[in-house]
Amino acid sequence: MIGIFFGCTVLLFEELRSTLEAFFRRARIPYEPVGVDRCCGIPLLLAGFQKEAEENGRRLVEGISQKGISTLVTSCPHCYRAFSKEFPHRFGLSAPFKTLHFTQFVADLIRRGKIRFTKPVDLKLTYHDPCYLGRMGEKIYREPREVLASIPGLKMKEMEHNRDRATCCGGGGLVRAYLPILSSAVAQEKIESQVRPTGVTGIVSSCPFCYFNLKEGAEEAEEGKIGVYDLVELLVRSMEEPQDA
Repeated sequence: MIGIFFGCTVLLFEELRSTLEAFFRRARIPYEPVGVDRCCGIPLLLAGFQKEAEENGRRLVEGISQKGISTLVTSCPHCYRAFSKEFPHRFGLSAPFKTLHFTQFVADLIRRGKIRFTKPVDLKLTYHDPCYLGRMGEKIYREPREVLASIPGLKMKEMEHNRDRATCCGGGGLVRAYLPILSSAVAQEKIESQVRPTGVTGIVSSCPFCYFNLKEGAEEAEEGKIGVYDLVELLVRSMEEPQDA
């Protein structure tokens, strides 16, 4: 059974929750929703509450295990890091399920011919590598790009600083929570100095936290507006609605 760990940010914003649900509906993939009543605990770790984070993690792993879930999928890199790295390596919490980031899950579906994207998405974008997926995570650079390359009509162009040289959006490490003005300013600076020189009209990321921070930075852009997109949203745009929906 597949479990989808929604996470705090996705649940807080209807546009992210609804597109994630729409993807699985259009892909005809049944799932068990989890992470709808408990945070992954990464904010606790970042704030220094290690014991509380460990107890939270233990309850999460036990609860998900009891549901008989074999594969846990999350669209949030912070949640992905919690289950794939922090829980087993920091706290010794072994789980009977495999954890995948959404882009890994979809890339595997594409490779096995289980899903296709058919509706053109005529945009020219650049991809932002989330810190917790790349430099500070499991070096997941290939899968997001494979997924984006499968969308017809979509044109992608890399920023000069990408993959392991990518810079933060400004919202990580609780900066957005404690220093929101600085967080937004970092996002704006990235858009002006790295995104705009590529000549694209927008930026896409596979992290809900990056999405909202970059979106806020784009709203403060000095010149023409730069669009900000969530990767899941682009996939849903390219998918057909089930005929029996």
